[in-house]
Amino acid sequence: MNETRTPTVIVIGAGIAGLTAAWHLTQAGVRVKVLEKNVTVGGRIYTDICNDFEIDVGAQFIADYYTHTLDLIHKLGLQSELVSIPGKAAISRDGQLHRVWPDLHLLFTSLVSWRSKVMLLKVFLQMLYHQRELDFHAFHKAHTLDICSTAEYAQSELNEDLLEYCLQPPLTGVFYWTPEHTSQAMLFISLKMGLSLTDMKIYTFRQGMRQLPEAMAAQLPVHLNVTVSSVATESSSYTIQAQVEGQEHQFIADGVVCTTPATIVPTLFPNLDARQREFFQSVHYSANTAIAIGVGRRLPSDFYGLLFPRCEVNYLAAATVQSARNPAQVPPGRDLIFLGSASQELLAQDDTTIRNRLLADLRKSAPIYDPGSDEQFCCVYRWHQALPEFNVGHFKRLKAFADGEIESGRIVFAGDYLNSPFIEGAVTSGMEAAQRLLKRLEGL
Repeated sequence: MNETRTPTVIVIGAGIAGLTAAWHLTQAGVRVKVLEKNVTVGGRIYTDICNDFEIDVGAQFIADYYTHTLDLIHKLGLQSELVSIPGKAAISRDGQLHRVWPDLHLLFTSLVSWRSKVMLLKVFLQMLYHQRELDFHAFHKAHTLDICSTAEYAQSELNEDLLEYCLQPPLTGVFYWTPEHTSQAMLFISLKMGLSLTDMKIYTFRQGMRQLPEAMAAQLPVHLNVTVSSVATESSSYTIQAQVEGQEHQFIADGVVCTTPATIVPTLFPNLDARQREFFQSVHYSANTAIAIGVGRRLPSDFYGLLFPRCEVNYLAAATVQSARNPAQVPPGRDLIFLGSASQELLAQDDTTIRNRLLADLRKSAPIYDPGSDEQFCCVYRWHQALPEFNVGHFKRLKAFADGEIESGRIVFAGDYLNSPFIEGAVTSGMEAAQRLLKRLEGL
């Protein structure tokens, strides 16, 4: 960059990818403005406050292999705010909870037969054979494995028992995906991560996950309640058209970082070519409907997370027990259970119907966690675009993006759909977008 001129960059979106990109650009001396359509920062990292409870509605944890996220937390001085999540995870079958994590406890439960467990060895051997292609920070390297869905792979190489009780519950409970819409490449990456789960530690923040985006935003010029409508390319700059407090406004910038969901990109950038437009329109998102129920007593704390096979329930995908996740976020003598569903049908229902249907599944599959008469309140949350689907073909699209076939000019993109569907993926994507843009700004 020219030492006599400070470039200006507009970052569209104050989710964790946008904040990360803005933070790195600011550290490099770029003048940055972050435009966010909502009244809060963080995007899908969102902590709601309800009846003295701090409820993490979106992202739930940070793992110890989130190297870029942990480095950012250290630079922000937030490491003392991290607290370990001590709980364990279980999968329900026939009304019984089978511990599956940590310590690869799946091998010692009756969740599936020994014959099925032996069949899993085939998958791990294939995963080990391809381990160099399975890079947690560069999903595009797995594009050669992006040939069929997880369901197709399981039906061909495994059996129905493993598909429905070992593969589907984590996919739906964590990502709100189905095996039919998840690439085999994602399965192998997940299994490689699974090998590290035996000694993995996971964390949350003392006052909820919101602490991370709020700490970043405090150091950045973030403008809330600003809706960007279009980005136009001029001869040597970009014009960003937006609504600010109901009034039309223009921002002029030397570069743009777009961190909106992929589905919004074609609307904001009308001059995309056919290849670019096809890339963003091909990205799909899963949906999530969730309820948080306050309980006037402590629930069993053996398990932090519960996963539910779709063959045994109608709607419920996962449950989280707050006292087993982060006791600091729970008032004394009380508790909270968080129930999530990936059902598109449930997304359109009213609050009462959502509550009743999720609780009915809980009573059927894990009745000891039923709040019963101790229920104190119920909050309902809907995410129409919860997480990008890493479906068949997406890894090949990531390879095209990594090869530089999608971006052009001084417009760069960031988001979890471009890296991995975790906080770490969004942070890494934002960091890499900032690095690419800094190189393109050097000629100014």
